[in-house]
Amino acid sequence: MQNKKINLALIAARKNSKGIKNKNLIKIKSKSITKIAADIAIKSKKIDKVIISSDSKKILNLIQEDKKLIKLKRNKKLALDNTPMIPVMQDAIKYFEKKNNFKYFIDFLIIVDPTSPLRKLRDINKAISLFKKKKPDLLVSVHKAQHNPYFSILEKKGKFYNLSKSSHKNIGSRQEANEVFEINTVVWIYSRKAIFNIKKRIPNKTIIFTTPIERSIDIDNENDIRLINYYLKK
Repeated sequence: MQNKKINLALIAARKNSKGIKNKNLIKIKSKSITKIAADIAIKSKKIDKVIISSDSKKILNLIQEDKKLIKLKRNKKLALDNTPMIPVMQDAIKYFEKKNNFKYFIDFLIIVDPTSPLRKLRDINKAISLFKKKKPDLLVSVHKAQHNPYFSILEKKGKFYNLSKSSHKNIGSRQEANEVFEINTVVWIYSRKAIFNIKKRIPNKTIIFTTPIERSIDIDNENDIRLINYYLKK
């Protein structure tokens, strides 16, 4: 009997963070950002199953049981500051498939990062639809970059500083510069091949999914929390 192909949403929420202590326990409107991520993933009808991976029992216990959800107590070796995301994704898929006696085969993985609590359900659903239509190795959410490496970002090259990215044309205004995008953490979707075979953070076959900047805030410091609260009051 062939294993059933499904997709899996991963909520990766480790205990420690360099930027903000207990970042994944931060509350927005009395709900932790990890629970916000879990709730929206469970709510999406385009997501088949959800797994939360954490090295913290406290974080795992915050999330209510649900028939769509599995909890994974992550090995501490996969929860270090310098741990890449690829092994965490591999670990989650292997655990989920084994836990379900290999009844399911994970076709693609949706990353729902707790640190983007302003995402909307429609962001996830539209991204999944686009991924299934285009069939890339990675779909990554982005917003239009506020600074452009072809025009306003300098990089040290030898003894002097030059524009970070060069162009064959002489760019005299921002409008003439190539359009660039900044990666955010609203939603990332990886193919199984990208996770187990290509093993690159940004594979060659990558497409973008554009989100408004006001929904693209990634919590990295206290200012980000203040900005999120500002948008919630608008």
